[in-house]
Formats: sequence, structure tokens, C-alpha cells
Amino acid sequence: VDELKEAAAQTRELQLQLVAAHATATQLGQAVTTVADALTRRLIELAIGRLGEPPVPFAWIATGSQGRSELTLHSDQDNSIILDDRYDPERHADYYESLARYVNDGLDACGYANCPGDVMASNPRWRQPLEAWRGCFSQWLEHTDHKAATLAANFFDMRGVWGDDSLRGRLMSDVLQRCPDEEVFLAYMSAHALVNRPPLGFFRGFVLVRSGEHEGTVDLKMHGLLPIVDLARVFALRAGIGAVGTLQRLAKAAGTGCLSEEGAEGLQAAFEFLWTLRARHQAGQLRRNEPIDNYVAPDALTPIERRHLKDAFSAIARMHDAIRSAHGDRLPL
Repeated sequence: VDELKEAAAQTRELQLQLVAAHATATQLGQAVTTVADALTRRLIELAIGRLGEPPVPFAWIATGSQGRSELTLHSDQDNSIILDDRYDPERHADYYESLARYVNDGLDACGYANCPGDVMASNPRWRQPLEAWRGCFSQWLEHTDHKAATLAANFFDMRGVWGDDSLRGRLMSDVLQRCPDEEVFLAYMSAHALVNRPPLGFFRGFVLVRSGEHEGTVDLKMHGLLPIVDLARVFALRAGIGAVGTLQRLAKAAGTGCLSEEGAEGLQAAFEFLWTLRARHQAGQLRRNEPIDNYVAPDALTPIERRHLKDAFSAIARMHDAIRSAHGDRLPL
């Protein structure tokens, strides 16, 4: 694990090199995610070396930003385990608990902080056989509330990292077929996507943080990137699309009736610009040995950058307004 910590530390230099080379949002996200995936696989191998071969097949699943291949240096870990249905809690629980805890602790040591909401494989709630996972998704689809929508938003971003990925494939194939017909669930997911408004005022002026250490800034993640991530997920689920990455979801949903070509292009351009702007901001913080964050001061940008930033936030605001208009008063806000 100590050697893995040393390897993980080099991700900072990788980020700096990629930003200097004008890498795209996709390239930046995939590079950092690939390192996390490799660390995860090696930790699983080390755990199996200590514990012996797994008693039943399993899949280690990345969710959240790692699942979407959009991980950053500022991200915490979100993961889970899908177990084969031959799993017997009495005989096998201790093995998988030990494996999950070893991997989660190892990732934390490598700089991927434990999830504040405990959405990790070491939590037995997120370490279940395939049939139990089907029950979780059925519960979220059929008995949706705001808490269920929040959990579903994370777990619909599933991607296999190690093990028998057919377990994840079978789960998501069944669930995605149901999604387009679950109108109440989709209404809650749409409401979830509208929570974080872009920081623009009535006359397209920036709505800035008014106090504290980030006074005079805008949060590019909370009010820019996350709204696009959430919107893309809604469009993909409504169309029954299995893609997980944000840009891939928007590309596949474009022209399906859920999202216009123009709307998809606007959100894709906004996502690319916001991600690139944040990456440059964080690269500067890395060079100055400062803690990295998502807060950018519009006054520190060039006039062209400020105009592009307003255009990106405007694209999100237009899509929010379109969703509100389409749903009328049926959204559970």
C-alpha cells in the first residue's frame, strides 16, 4: 500500500501535464479515473492474496464520478460490490467485509477520501447479491421520494472495475428497460436535477458567494458541472440509454425526443468549458501548493472567458426552464 500511495501521488503531476497540453474534459477525467481504477484493482489483488480466492464471483463497482470516468483530484470514493446469488451470508460475509474494508482503507490512504455518506463497499448495505440489488432498484423506481432519487442518481452511474461484470450488466439491463415507463420516478429525478441552479441573476449577472473564504467566486462544480451531470442522467434514463459518462449520455440522448440536438450541443459545450476552466484553476493551485477547490472568481477571468462562462450557465438555465415547462406543476419540488 505504501508503494501505491507513492504512485497515486504522481497523479498531481499528471494533471498538471495534461492541463498544460490543453487536454479535453474527457481526457482529463479518463486519465485521473484510470489511475484510480488501477489502484483499486491492485488493492483487490492484494486483498485476495491475503484472504484467499473469493468463495463466489463478485463485481467491484465504481459509482458517482469514478463510475462516469469523470474523477478529479478533489473527488472522494463511491463504490459497491455486486455478489453472485450463490452468496451465503453465514459462510461468506466475513470474507467480503474484510476485502471491502481493505480496499476502501487502501484507497483512502492513496488520497481518495472515504465517502461522507458511506456509499462504499465496506457498508453492508452496498455489498449485496444480485437479487438484492434488483430489489433496491425496484424500491427506488416504485416508491420514489427525494432520498431515493438521490441514491438512485449515484447508483445509475455504475461501472465495473474488477471481477464478473456480467453481474452489473444483467442488473442494469433489467432496470433500464423499466425506466422510460416510470413517470413518477422520472419526475423525482428531474426535480433532483433542478436543485442546483446556475449562478446567474435576472440580468445575466453572476450571483457570487457573498461571504467567507470563497467570497466573490462561483462554484463551478455545484452550480455548473453537477447540474449538467444530473440533466444528462435524466435524459438517458428517460430514453433507456445505458451510457454512463455525461458527454456520452448527452450524445446518445440527442434527437431521441427527450433532448434536441441543439440542447445536447449546448450542454456538451458548457460541460467541456466548465471542466477545462476548473482544471486550469486547480492546476494553478497545485503549482502554488494550495488546497484545490472548485471556486473561481469571475473578476480573475478574461472578458472572453467571462462571456463563455455566462453562456455555459445560460445553457443550463434554459434546460432547467424547459424541464419545468414540460412538467408543469407535476414536479415534486
